[in-house]
Amino acid sequence: MMTWEVTTAFDGTFTETELHKRFDEDFRDVFVTESRVFFWPLVSFNASDGRKRRYLVVVADEPLENCRKKFDCCLPKQIALYGIADKILRGKWDGVDVAENGNLLFVALWKHRLYILVFMEGRLCHWSEEYGYGESLDGACRERVARFKEFLKADELFAKMNGVEEFDEDSPNMDGYFLSAAHDPFWSCKDLDECDSMKPCERRRWMVGAAALLVLCAGVWAMCGGSLNLLCAKLFDNGQRDSFADVAPVELTPPATRDLEMLAWADGHRDLFPAKWNLGREGFVADVAFENGRILRGTCDSSEFSLLGIVGGRVALVKTLAGETKTLSVGDSLSRYRVKQIGMSDVVMRCGRKEVRYAVKMR
Repeated sequence: MMTWEVTTAFDGTFTETELHKRFDEDFRDVFVTESRVFFWPLVSFNASDGRKRRYLVVVADEPLENCRKKFDCCLPKQIALYGIADKILRGKWDGVDVAENGNLLFVALWKHRLYILVFMEGRLCHWSEEYGYGESLDGACRERVARFKEFLKADELFAKMNGVEEFDEDSPNMDGYFLSAAHDPFWSCKDLDECDSMKPCERRRWMVGAAALLVLCAGVWAMCGGSLNLLCAKLFDNGQRDSFADVAPVELTPPATRDLEMLAWADGHRDLFPAKWNLGREGFVADVAFENGRILRGTCDSSEFSLLGIVGGRVALVKTLAGETKTLSVGDSLSRYRVKQIGMSDVVMRCGRKEVRYAVKMR
């Protein structure tokens, strides 16, 4: 892993193919052609000669097919150092105080490799690793770090940093820090073993999840039994009623106007029609009178019948003045009245614009 800088125009960008071409031109004698090279952006900034873009270049020079059976992605082991540095930046490392600006120079020696990481305002901006060092941070390591500090002072980006904290770690304990770093947003979307198809481990996990879901559904079905069947049947029936997408429209011929009038008349809604429509209707002669050549409506007498009882809040039992007993439902007519509403102990009758409430007589 190393930091690689590319300069473009101020508004220029590089495609993945162009990056690989430029990298091959710069390092054609360093890396073998079979190695897989990844370019992960670190930071970009404007300089005097254009836009400088710095990438973390990761070279995977060993086959990773065996990892596909157990892991969804592969990342370098040394990212554990990122986890340690992140803990230091967050002030969770004992005995180390970091400046609030998040600037940190992190140096570590692990397996004869010297690692130098630079964080600027809490963001990783530089990564370098070199081979061939001893068992501990000796004079050679100190000399290399001193030369790197001179580079920081002259660099167009790092020269602007103030209050840089330094931290040295000799043979760090990497256990546990790899997983914490792998879950960091910077690494979570990266993979050294990218492939077009689903990896075996991921495919196996999906299959196990689908099987578990199927078993759960079967268990719920078995426990609910008939009630679930009834619910599904009801939902299906409602879905059939509400589904009109596959039904062809049918042209219907509306009935004649006179048929509609007669239907309304038979249902006891004659008072909803204009007076001229009711003239001459059978059964309406007793409800009209003539005075000076004008037609007068009959009066609404509220004492033409008495309420004997109500059945289920839907049927009313009444007795007329002639002693005849009848059963009425909402919409039925009796003499000049029509049943508008039936309650639990009363009935509301309507005659023209007049409404009369009848209560059950207590014996």
